[in-house]
Amino acid sequence: MKPAALANTLDELIRETKKGHLNWQLELQSTDGLADSQKQRITEDGQEWVLDECFLSFYCKFHGKEHLMITYELIKTHADQVRSSNLVFLPPQNVRYFDVGILSPYIVDANAVLLDRFHQLYLLLMEHYKQKDGHVSLKIFDPYE
Repeated sequence: MKPAALANTLDELIRETKKGHLNWQLELQSTDGLADSQKQRITEDGQEWVLDECFLSFYCKFHGKEHLMITYELIKTHADQVRSSNLVFLPPQNVRYFDVGILSPYIVDANAVLLDRFHQLYLLLMEHYKQKDGHVSLKIFDPYE
């Protein structure tokens, strides 16, 4: 799917979510809350960078179809420098792995507009989750299990 088409789908999903018409299942795996000593490190340009990874799976049924979308963010930190990159995947329903290598055949060319739509959807879903309205379930996975 092209980024513009996916962005339009996300706009529609956001509208329907605001109306309370969709039920979402979110799954999250992140190293963000771990101590730096537990995180992976790489050396680039002679500097050691601490890596944070975050996978987020969005799932809902919409117009009789199952929608599964997975986002990935890699954040590299060295002192006060931060570099990040984002990926978006549209895998089939049976491919729900938080592994970039496994998901790579399902990558979508993500641009700033598409990433913004995912961020808007995420914020909206977190708002619904906090309200405990029953439209959003959230499962958190340990990144090292």
